[in-house]
Amino acid sequence: MKLTRWQFLLISTLLMLIILAIGTDRYFAIVRQERLEEIRQIEEENERLIKKARQAQEQIRIMDERLTELEEMLLNLQRTEQIVSGASPSRGRRQYTVTTMPILSPSGFSPARFERAFKGTGMAGLGQAICLAEAETGINALVLAGICAHESGWGRSRIAKEKNNLAGLGAYDGREYSAGIRFDSRADSIMYLARLLAMHYAPGGKHFGGSHDLQGIGARYASDPRWAVKVAGCMKMIAEVEGER
Repeated sequence: MKLTRWQFLLISTLLMLIILAIGTDRYFAIVRQERLEEIRQIEEENERLIKKARQAQEQIRIMDERLTELEEMLLNLQRTEQIVSGASPSRGRRQYTVTTMPILSPSGFSPARFERAFKGTGMAGLGQAICLAEAETGINALVLAGICAHESGWGRSRIAKEKNNLAGLGAYDGREYSAGIRFDSRADSIMYLARLLAMHYAPGGKHFGGSHDLQGIGARYASDPRWAVKVAGCMKMIAEVEGER
């Protein structure tokens, strides 16, 4: 069949429209896919930024908590040093001394601070154990260090070396070695001492000596009437090392 000119033009136009329609659909499909990919990438970037923001918030929270802990530690350290130096402000009508301060007061001392004081002695390496004992029982770490230093001759006594007993626990006059308790480690003896002071030398405990401080503890802990003063002397030596450096 022979097509007239107008029929040819009509068919050609229809074919072009069909081709354009197909091409347009394909173009829009490609554009739509590209936009979807862009949206997906934007969402992923937003999720990544939100995650980073949350991590930053958590880091800020942790840093804020750490700063609060450090401020409290420095305040406790300042109070302890004031008492040890004899310059502590009075509370009410009472002014605490090393032998009369409550042993449940926090020391503010760090393991590193103790290690500087223990350097060259038989107590080197015990800073962490002493601070952990304070954290668990509340017994002032400087008090624990002073008792151990006095009772063990700064870690050099026979019972300290052979039985890991730094505080003369279970030892009696004339039977210091044979009756002393044996511990698996020096850290164990420190924790035992801290728990003993926290439970049995506290008010209501079976060894309570009238006050929960060095004076009261010394009344039942040792036969030497100057025990509290001697322990206090060791505490002062430990505390003063930092000042010298």
